[in-house]
This record gives sequence, structure tokens and C-alpha cells, in this order.
Amino acid sequence: MATADLNKLQQILANAEDNDAVLNQIRKQVSKITTLMEDLNAMLEPDYKIEKKERKPRAANASGKRPGRPKKVVSAE
Repeated sequence: MATADLNKLQQILANAEDNDAVLNQIRKQVSKITTLMEDLNAMLEPDYKIEKKERKPRAANASGKRPGRPKKVVSAE
């Protein structure tokens, strides 16, 4: 009888640790959702104005090549 109680107690403690980890993850996600909802509410206000982001110009390449994959060269055999 005592071993069954100890096993049950160990199982309860293990589940509590798992539940604590899940609760911490939920808290983090809820805080992210809260900030997103605040941003959304700010966007829905009538006096909200869109801020244009300034883009940085691309850095000039010394070799003059454009970024990307090189074109495939077909060899005639």
C-alpha cells in the first residue's frame, strides 16, 4: 500500500514539473499576444497614420556582379 502511494506521489510531482513548463510557455505566448493586440488597437484608432520605413540603398559590389545564382552554362558535346 505504501509503495503505491509513493509511486502516485512521484507521478504527481513529475506531472507538476511538466505542467509548470507548459504554464511558463503559455505565459510567454499570452504576453506576446497582449502586445500584438495593443499594436492592433493602436492601428485601428482613427488618428493612426502609417509610418513609411526608409530603405537603405544596396551596397555597391566591387566586382559589379548582381546577387543571385549564376546562370547555367550549357556546353555542346
